[in-house]
Amino acid sequence: MNCVRRFALLFAAAAILIQSPPTSAQIITHERTPAGLAFRHVHMPEEHTQALYFAWKDTTAGSMAGKEALPTLATALILEGPRGMSRSAMIEDLRDLRATVNLGATVDVTQGHLVAPPEKFADAGRLLARTLAEPALSTDRLADIAKSRAVSSRQAEGNPESQAQRLLARLMIGEGSYRSYATTAPAIFERVTMDDIDRWRKDVLVREGLIVVAAGPLGATEIVRTVDRLFADLPQAGKLPPPAKPILQAPGKLVVLERPVVQTIIAAGGPMALAVTPDLARTQLAVAALGGNPSARLWKAVRERLGAAYGVSTSLQPVDLETRTLVIRTAVANEKAKGALAAIREEYARLIAEGVTDEELEALKRLFVTSHRDRLRRAPSVAANVLTQVLHHFPDEYLASYEGRVGRYDRTAVNTDMRATFPKQPLTAVAVAPSADGFAADCVIRSPDELARCD
Repeated sequence: MNCVRRFALLFAAAAILIQSPPTSAQIITHERTPAGLAFRHVHMPEEHTQALYFAWKDTTAGSMAGKEALPTLATALILEGPRGMSRSAMIEDLRDLRATVNLGATVDVTQGHLVAPPEKFADAGRLLARTLAEPALSTDRLADIAKSRAVSSRQAEGNPESQAQRLLARLMIGEGSYRSYATTAPAIFERVTMDDIDRWRKDVLVREGLIVVAAGPLGATEIVRTVDRLFADLPQAGKLPPPAKPILQAPGKLVVLERPVVQTIIAAGGPMALAVTPDLARTQLAVAALGGNPSARLWKAVRERLGAAYGVSTSLQPVDLETRTLVIRTAVANEKAKGALAAIREEYARLIAEGVTDEELEALKRLFVTSHRDRLRRAPSVAANVLTQVLHHFPDEYLASYEGRVGRYDRTAVNTDMRATFPKQPLTAVAVAPSADGFAADCVIRSPDELARCD
């Protein structure tokens, strides 16, 4: 099934499903374990899977220069398994339990989950508890993981799509830890020691600030034992570095990296002037109208009218928990690249000037409601969404009120929000192309290392 047909079917399904009653999986209760750990619980009695999601806010990667990869490597190493058990043995045990566990990190959040059938949930919890409390922490495995990540980062440097994205990030994010993290500089994986990881565990994996969400068929009284088993023996508190905020910039330049490529890669965007609130969907509706599906304006301009690309990606990219950039990406035929970039700029300017139409908005609202309902059909997705809303301090009724909130957004509200939050023109842009001829570039480089002279 091609992409256009998939979106057509999704819009048709949206028109039907929007008339359906909302799921009961939106009711959140606040619970507390015998050891005093608070958690949120969503009871889904008809579900066949029990999910537990948990997270800590973590300032390490954004605040400690040279240690941007510490949370990433620490979580990967812990997930190798507990002392006395090989990685392969742990994977086999999880397979027998039909369970999945995970632990990972973004620039400012460390997050994990446990998902298992309800009858296997407690046993899977015991295995994850051992992994968190007594990780093997092999020095050799740390070296292997760090080397693998650094090699992957260096290999990505030769990929035109990765080059365009990294160059755009370097233009939009000021020098510092956030830029190093966003561009996954290979060197950040080579600076983390076992002592760093040991200190990180004691400072981050603590009871204070822990957020826990359970969703699935088990009642709260059945969940408390696993929550205590996982977290009750953690240190009460740790010491995190003072938080730092990313420095965002909007040079509005076009930089062309000249290199032999089969297709020209275009990446464009800028910082958003928004606060992440329960009304974020209002901004997301305007983003979706710009690009991201075959009915969006950039798709029509670049794909249908120019025939220059298979599609255009437009998204809000997180820099940290509260900061977003707007990023537009596409791969286009070399001979049509200049026209495609001009079309992107023209459509962006037209959207800002004219706004989203009523027809566009109503179709997108139906699609948003359908997607929201899909997210509430399975326990892992519900737990993940509740965890996200807690990290952003959204109210408990956020999920239950989402459909009503989206339904109330009108064209005036969406367009007013868009003009206040979208990046100012001209957008900052990068093109990776065989030649800069005809682009009217502000700066032409032949290696990413030359970007500094574009300032």
